[in-house]
Amino acid sequence: MDSTGGRWGAGRPGAGWLGAVLGAATVVAGIACVGSGVAGAAVPRGVASATTQLYVTASGSAGGPCSKSHPCNSVGRAVVVANHVAYTFTPVTINVGPGHYLTHLNFPDVPYPEPKLTIVGRSPSATVLTAGGAGSVLTALSTAPTIDVEDLTITGATGSHNGGGGAVHDGGNYMNFLDVTFSHNKALVAPSAGGAVEDDGGVMTVTDSTFVDNTAVATSAGGGALAEQGGTLTVSGSLFSGNTVAGTPTKSGSGGAIYVNVGHLTVTDSTITRNTATGTASGGAIGLDQSSQTRVIGSTISANSASGPGGLVNDAGGAKIGFGGDILVANLGAAGSVCSAEAGGKVEDLGYNVIDQPSCQVGSTTKLASASAVGLLPLARNGGPTRTERIKKSSAAHDVVPVTAKIAGRLFCSGNDQRGVPRRQGPAHKCDAGSYQFAPPVI
Repeated sequence: MDSTGGRWGAGRPGAGWLGAVLGAATVVAGIACVGSGVAGAAVPRGVASATTQLYVTASGSAGGPCSKSHPCNSVGRAVVVANHVAYTFTPVTINVGPGHYLTHLNFPDVPYPEPKLTIVGRSPSATVLTAGGAGSVLTALSTAPTIDVEDLTITGATGSHNGGGGAVHDGGNYMNFLDVTFSHNKALVAPSAGGAVEDDGGVMTVTDSTFVDNTAVATSAGGGALAEQGGTLTVSGSLFSGNTVAGTPTKSGSGGAIYVNVGHLTVTDSTITRNTATGTASGGAIGLDQSSQTRVIGSTISANSASGPGGLVNDAGGAKIGFGGDILVANLGAAGSVCSAEAGGKVEDLGYNVIDQPSCQVGSTTKLASASAVGLLPLARNGGPTRTERIKKSSAAHDVVPVTAKIAGRLFCSGNDQRGVPRRQGPAHKCDAGSYQFAPPVI
């Protein structure tokens, strides 16, 4: 995705939309509160109508129709306009141009007639939604429409829904994030789960996105960047760096980057690096609790740290996590601990990892190698939508996984790495572990 954002307003194939009316809405002090109730239905139920495109620009008007010729100046105003689209099955896309927009969207737990809303920016470097240091950017409860957010940055939020989700709280509906940067958001009020995002019982996907410098403070839950509680979360092609969960003597918390509690998490082709669990917190990269189920495949997890146990992961309360085709190096917790499993927690080797500590469970196909032998280079723009840690051909992570190997039931080498580069290079018989596939230069 280049900085000019050629997709803006084009309607990405397969992207989600909000069908007809969400109901009557008002905007008060920058907060778009969406309620139920529809008047004057103009489209019979079961009849699909043409897509409605709405436009937001920094120079737009406070009122008006949010049309291409007369754009409005806030996402909240565009949501209000969307709620007056003729009843049922009318797709709505809100196109947000370059600029910074104070945004507080709230979808309370009331009936909604249609399923989806798409908010799409120009690019993460150009379009910024901010909470201005007060409250969240987006809160949606279980009956809210499915919400897709694409190609923008969300920053400067401090959480507003029982401490869960500094920037975004998903209270049980469907949310999808594509090419979104979450930066400098905080969850401050206990239980403060998810410095940037909390999914509480919903279904969420995060693709090609970046979480950097988010914080969950004084938490009995965790997740410096992201928390999954009782729902299903799928993360792919994404970066987590510089996020923090801060524990206190009475609230320890876990998961410098990600926390999962009674939920299902799958992470593929992603990088989790230099996240921290401070104070009494544990699990520098990932914290698990209460029978959660997690798989991490084809990812690089490096240089995460915890003041408590488990520089890589703290796994408690019957939770289970499996690693496959991953690079797992330079993660350090209290007393040198890397994988911490307590109260029935379980860490599994799904095969073909590269790890620097035999204290974690190591299977016959996993390779023990020092961090220096793996030779990860600093985060950089190596292609693709997010930064990655590049490996060289001489890396111990090169040619680890046979092309016939299946991890969690899938042919690992048939996929792509974090950048979208094919893992199988030409006639090679093996591919690399971790989120970066070494590829010979193209001549």
